[in-house]
Amino acid sequence: MDFSADTSGLYRFLAERESAVIAAAISGVHDATDHLLATSRNEAPLKTGTLRITAGKKVTKENGQIYGEVFYSATEEGSSGVRFNYALRVHEMGEYKSPTTPGTRPKFLSRPLRTNERLYQRFINDAIRRALR
Repeated sequence: MDFSADTSGLYRFLAERESAVIAAAISGVHDATDHLLATSRNEAPLKTGTLRITAGKKVTKENGQIYGEVFYSATEEGSSGVRFNYALRVHEMGEYKSPTTPGTRPKFLSRPLRTNERLYQRFINDAIRRALR
């Protein structure tokens, strides 16, 4: 016994909406990175404000993939005169013994990313669903 199904209508439907779906996915990634940027900024130390000022985000589409990036680019000069990545150092510290601002903490970027991972997936999925309607 053979079974067959005509899927040409489905393929036409998907082809017609491909650009809308890609645009929606990009929009969803923007929403997710905006949220992560805001959340992580609130947790980043505020002693001088350097970390929060240098934070940013970027969304790109390359080779059929959509990438969202949140970054902190603070660098400082150490006592030896060598510049180092201050953002990375503060992110990877152990618990702050006396944070200058209550509610700030190390892992200010990775912690909110892990905590909100499902929310960010939902941002992207919901945007794509809307594009398919």
